[in-house]
Amino acid sequence: MTLIDCDSAGGAVASAMDNEPWQKRAKLAGLSQKTLAKLLGVAENTVSLQLRGKWATGTPQYVKTVILAWERLPPEAREALLLAADEPKG
Repeated sequence: MTLIDCDSAGGAVASAMDNEPWQKRAKLAGLSQKTLAKLLGVAENTVSLQLRGKWATGTPQYVKTVILAWERLPPEAREALLLAADEPKG
C-alpha cells in the first residue's frame, strides 16, 4: 500500500469510515487534536480548523494522509512517530 493515493474518494485505501468527518475519524483512531498537531508541526487551533474543513479546499490532503496512516499503524509504529515528533527541530 502506498500513501500517494490517500484520498478516500475511492482509492485503494477506502474503508467503512470513508464518509465520516475527519475530526470524528481521528478521534475514533485514538488521535487527539493535540497529538495530531504535534505530528503535523502546527498549532492545535490550526488542526481544529483543518479538521472542520474551514480551508477553501476543505480538510487538507496532508491531514487526511496522516489520519489514514495512523489508523493503519500498529501501536509500536505510532509510538515511534510520536517520539520522532518530539525530537528537536533544526
